Amino acid sequence: MAQPPKHTAAGLLRRKYDFRWDVLDAIMGGRSLIDSNTGLTGFPMENIDDADRFTRSYGMDWADPIERAELLGNFHEALSFIRKNFLKPEAPEGLSLEVPRKIVELQDMRELLLLAANKHPMQRDAQSPALMHWACALLKVIHTIAHIDKDLRQAYLPEVQKQILDRFYKVVHRDGHDELYLGSGPDDPMRIDLVAFETKSRKSRESVLLKLLHKKENVAENIFDQVGIRFVTRSLVDCVRLVKYLKDEMILMPATVMPSRSRNTLVSIEEMRARLGEIAPKLEAGTVDEPSLLDALRALPSANPDGVNPHSSEYYRAIQFTGRQLIKLKNPMYDPLRELKSLAKSQPLPEQVQAHIDAIDLQYLRRESRFFYPYEVQIMDSAAAEQNEKGLSAHSEYKKSQTQTAMRRVMGSLMDAGRG
Repeated sequence: MAQPPKHTAAGLLRRKYDFRWDVLDAIMGGRSLIDSNTGLTGFPMENIDDADRFTRSYGMDWADPIERAELLGNFHEALSFIRKNFLKPEAPEGLSLEVPRKIVELQDMRELLLLAANKHPMQRDAQSPALMHWACALLKVIHTIAHIDKDLRQAYLPEVQKQILDRFYKVVHRDGHDELYLGSGPDDPMRIDLVAFETKSRKSRESVLLKLLHKKENVAENIFDQVGIRFVTRSLVDCVRLVKYLKDEMILMPATVMPSRSRNTLVSIEEMRARLGEIAPKLEAGTVDEPSLLDALRALPSANPDGVNPHSSEYYRAIQFTGRQLIKLKNPMYDPLRELKSLAKSQPLPEQVQAHIDAIDLQYLRRESRFFYPYEVQIMDSAAAEQNEKGLSAHSEYKKSQTQTAMRRVMGSLMDAGRG
């Protein structure tokens, strides 16, 4: 149905009560704008001035040549990402579509906003709906790229990884028989034998982008596994003992564990607690030795999957949690600048040089930055580790499911045309 002109009484009334429910639902109802075909441009937008105001309100200034180049770079990265991950032939399970030439040849990102709002002059032809949907898809990816680029923590990641992982490296060793174990030494009575100990290398930019696009809150602060640690023990009981060891040695601080990120699909803690409760009197009396205790705890049932991550296989078995560590980073510029200002007071300098040194205000520099950074720990026994690498629980299946979800969210209404 044709809409009344904006300047008429009917047009003004319609505009007054046109709430754009998809946008309001993102603000008030918890829905992600990534799931909306038009949500990223859910504002009154009729011309290039409106698009320019949107860009400035987002935080980017198209008039600034550096920011303009950055936006164009994000646009081309988004094009490459969609082609590689969502479109055939590069993505075998992708869509049979090509990005329209009119989109590819854009040089002004404000025009992309007008296309997404269906207000661009070129949308008078029959290709109009497709151009709108392509523009929306690209804006979703550009928006996510912007959050990756503006995450200040990324520059410090190597030092962050070092500070977190060093705590674990100090208690993981090999004995004289080249056997891997967790403990203070080979004769530590609390020693836990390990099958494997692995630390995760830094995620690639593409992996981070793909992960963010399948998350409800697609901002870089919500990537919790940039620093990852994986333990494989010989038995289920040792998995729980490992958690206890990390806690007792204060390598893991329970107060910093994120409850919403904890997941146990490996062993029923309730059943383990019940069995230990039954044998506790004998333990106190000293009438039970360790082999008998382990016999009582053998073949513990698995915990029920909780469905926290829809992309994980129902067959995946592990104890998984996210801790946070306080990171301390010294500013390498602080002491040299303070020394420079001190030297400038003790000897004459050219007037222009002295003026620049006097302009250095150390109150705007911090000697040290401190912030909490998340890290993910996965613990499993050797049987679970072997199972996790097979069939539906293999990592390749996880990534495939993740990619399909991201594709549906980004491509939106283009999915039907691409499947045809």
